[in-house]
Amino acid sequence: MIKYLQSKTVKMALSATIAIIVSNYIGLQFGVTSGIIAILSIQDTKKEALQVGGRRIITSTLAIFLSFIIYLLLGSNPIVFGLFLLIFIPIAQMIKMSEGIAVGAVLSTHLLISNDINLFWVINEAKLTVVGIGVAIMFNLYTASLEDEFEKNKHRIEEYYRAILSDMAVTLITQAVPVYEQEILATVENLVEKSKAMAQLINNNNLFKKNGYYINYIEMRILQLDTMKRMKRHFSRFYMTYDQTKILSEFTNDVAMNLHEDNDCLELIEKLNFLRRDYASMELPKNRDEFENRALLFQFLNDLEDFLIIKKEFKQSFKNIVSDYRVPQ
Repeated sequence: MIKYLQSKTVKMALSATIAIIVSNYIGLQFGVTSGIIAILSIQDTKKEALQVGGRRIITSTLAIFLSFIIYLLLGSNPIVFGLFLLIFIPIAQMIKMSEGIAVGAVLSTHLLISNDINLFWVINEAKLTVVGIGVAIMFNLYTASLEDEFEKNKHRIEEYYRAILSDMAVTLITQAVPVYEQEILATVENLVEKSKAMAQLINNNNLFKKNGYYINYIEMRILQLDTMKRMKRHFSRFYMTYDQTKILSEFTNDVAMNLHEDNDCLELIEKLNFLRRDYASMELPKNRDEFENRALLFQFLNDLEDFLIIKKEFKQSFKNIVSDYRVPQ
């Protein structure tokens, strides 16, 4: 039931109905207009709602007073209304508030068809605007919390990454790529994109608490996914000895098993540096094939290091942040 009430469609219907009832109750003319304003003011996030509401109040105020002056001086007829639009629309566009043009034009028509241009109509239109936007803002502030769903997606992403790295560790030994490889990549890419959109919504729904954690977390995972794609491209060209691949496979699996948010990756990076030094001390390549394979080996290690550094930098960037959000330490 709660989830149903949080849907945008229901918010539009309820806010329009309540706005019209309120407008009629306090005796406003053209009360149905406040319902239309309420519908147009329902947004996806709290931040968008306040921004759009604020801009619409400004443009509505401009339209009301501009109409009042023009109609008072030139009379009320379609030609004068056209003149009003020729003045009002460019101003709204110039101040980057085009979303208020339609509402402003509707409010202007109320003055256009009135028999007597006076302050009563100015006050009436101002009240219609305030009621419509005010009711919409009340519904916009009632927004579903997405943090729990984001946490679930986050754990799913980490499980997928762990599986991809574990498969890499096996492939280094067997030289066989899993048949479900592309399916996993497509699934995790879709999940990451959905989580990115969710992170933006969470950020825009928190008006007074900011730290960028959700957006930065998903950006970190996007960079890691790109790194893993580079790592996978090396497999088709790896032809190293068993000892070399075994060591690299074990380390890759170690990374997979320690892929969780609490890990700052410092220990893994230190292990990788030891591994790189061990490879550097190996006997020099005897031919072109060995040289190319050694180069691929170091490139794979470099990419794996990038994967770990991306996570390390993310952890360090939020290490000392104090906020009301749940940011794991």
